[in-house]
Amino acid sequence: MAGNEPQQQSGTITIGQVARLLMISEERVRQLVKAGYIPKSARGVYPLVGAIQGYIRSLKDDQKNTSKTAGDSRVRDARAQEIEIRIAEKRRELIPIEDATAALDKTLATVVAELAGLPARVTRDVPTRRAIEKELDAARNRMAASLRASAAAIRTGGDVFADPAEAEPGSVGAPEPEVPRKRGRPRST
Repeated sequence: MAGNEPQQQSGTITIGQVARLLMISEERVRQLVKAGYIPKSARGVYPLVGAIQGYIRSLKDDQKNTSKTAGDSRVRDARAQEIEIRIAEKRRELIPIEDATAALDKTLATVVAELAGLPARVTRDVPTRRAIEKELDAARNRMAASLRASAAAIRTGGDVFADPAEAEPGSVGAPEPEVPRKRGRPRST
């Protein structure tokens, strides 16, 4: 052997051999020795079995730490999301689905109540009143269908403001209904 080569005992290898065997750098071998994973038997030589087992232990510990860090990160992310949701609720940027659908229900109920008395306020002529009521009934049915679709979209996370062309067709833009004319002389005002 050369003068500055460490003398090897049976079952020991040099740091260079450990590095080549484990496919890591000599510096990494020194780090593993310092961390206590690889035992050192004499100056510059290491037990073959101890080097391999120590390297395997270090890999397992690294894997455990990586898994633990990933789990901790998921927990932190979930907590941050929960805090963001609470803040959004306090700012009223986020409301419960039940509140949103209740507001829609109340608004539509107010519209329907206002429209219910409209034919009687507009005319005393019964056939004209019936024609107006028929149109209002159709409008109420379309509004109710729209409310149901909006409530379903809110519950499922769908598009509440979907294209009206996709909605149920109504009489908007349709020709005016035939309204019976009163016979007799027109009233003077």
